[in-house]
Amino acid sequence: MTVQSTFAKEIVVLAIFGETVILKVDGIKHKLKLGEKTPEGISLTKVDGDSVELKINNIKDRYKLGGHVSFGNDKSDKSKNNKNATARIWPQNDMYITHGAINNFSVQFMVDTGATWVAMGEGVARRLGLNYKNGTKGYAGTASGVAPIYKITLDKVKVGDIELRNVAAAVISGYGSRQILLGNSFLKRCEITRTDRVMVLKKKY
Repeated sequence: MTVQSTFAKEIVVLAIFGETVILKVDGIKHKLKLGEKTPEGISLTKVDGDSVELKINNIKDRYKLGGHVSFGNDKSDKSKNNKNATARIWPQNDMYITHGAINNFSVQFMVDTGATWVAMGEGVARRLGLNYKNGTKGYAGTASGVAPIYKITLDKVKVGDIELRNVAAAVISGYGSRQILLGNSFLKRCEITRTDRVMVLKKKY
């Protein structure tokens, strides 16, 4: 069986039964046990309650049961320059959450149209190897009140087929969540529409 070295367009974790998981990849269902791999090259490396760890193109990340994940073809540079690049994001518990990448590191984003920048906590910034303390110091309002921030510029941010360069970001002191807010420094460079409940981002420039 030939294993393709490309990202699948859409991955859905349909069911978890002990150490067996059912995935839907581009509409095709696959039943995997620990250590097994789909024809698209997606390996099941861990099962933990209502989430699983998958390995895709040597990148490991966690995926929640029922969560939809969209990826582009990472083996091609077309998405970097394609003005028609898109990302489709499905809601999870009324929030739009999607996997993506910052500087080629796999991350999870929560879309936040009220956030000025892509925003994250210091722990996440350290995990990504960001030298954020050399950024511009300032303060910003958060749900917990005013907090110190470091404003930086990310080399690359990718969601779906959309890859943008030089994206403004804020590293927030005291923000303990591992989730990264996908704010308007990224979103303003996209057209945002909704088809049924799916949020569709289309690259503008």
